[in-house]
Amino acid sequence: MMEQSAAAMQGADRRTRRIRIAQVDAVAGAVFLLALLLSLCGTAVTYFSDNAVLHRLAELFLFEEERNLPTLLNFTLLVANMVAMSAVALFAFGGGDRWRWHWLLLALMFLFLAYDEAAQVHEGLNRVMEGVVDASGFLAFAWVVPGMAAVLLAGLAFSRFLLALPRRNAVLFVLAGALFVGGALGVEMIGANLWWSHGWDNVAYSLLATVEEALEMTGLIVLLHATLDVLAGPGGALRLELRRAGQGDR
Repeated sequence: MMEQSAAAMQGADRRTRRIRIAQVDAVAGAVFLLALLLSLCGTAVTYFSDNAVLHRLAELFLFEEERNLPTLLNFTLLVANMVAMSAVALFAFGGGDRWRWHWLLLALMFLFLAYDEAAQVHEGLNRVMEGVVDASGFLAFAWVVPGMAAVLLAGLAFSRFLLALPRRNAVLFVLAGALFVGGALGVEMIGANLWWSHGWDNVAYSLLATVEEALEMTGLIVLLHATLDVLAGPGGALRLELRRAGQGDR
């Protein structure tokens, strides 16, 4: 009887919660789609309305603007990926996994990307690169040159890591990278050429910037799913265990 009572008390001090990856996907996807819809509405208001109050309100939702709600969403997705990769790295170090340093490096890379999203560090590279390359046309935003070099180096450094992942996860990682880089560099260069030719205050540039940010966010959501899938293992669910300290733990 006493043993059953002790077991019941121990169970009361320990709570386990299961979070399915599909639930995370649904929340992230719904928030992203809402943000995209609001941004498109903001573009319509900006270029087809003369109401100054609505213009100021629209700036809160435009993907092309900085330091607004879409910026916060992008920052949150970057941090979420950094946390998920840090968790995988923690377990990898605990188990002596050969790819533990790769997971740690990925987490640090996303920590930097999150900082860059908040501080816009990469835009400072434009001034540096203007003296190195012809900053016009598709290279008008000249930071893409070191950006492409960084992507190439990362691809070479993580090629064996990707091949070692389960095929499903490897495919998702490659897809996420293609979406993110395609937006951050590919569409960015198209937007740079448009900006160089016609400036930024037009519907075409606004929509192109929306496509760019949408691709980046979609890539981050796919990557978060892939990383959580590695973390969860079979079953597709994360188990969080909360314990309340008892007298014996004090």
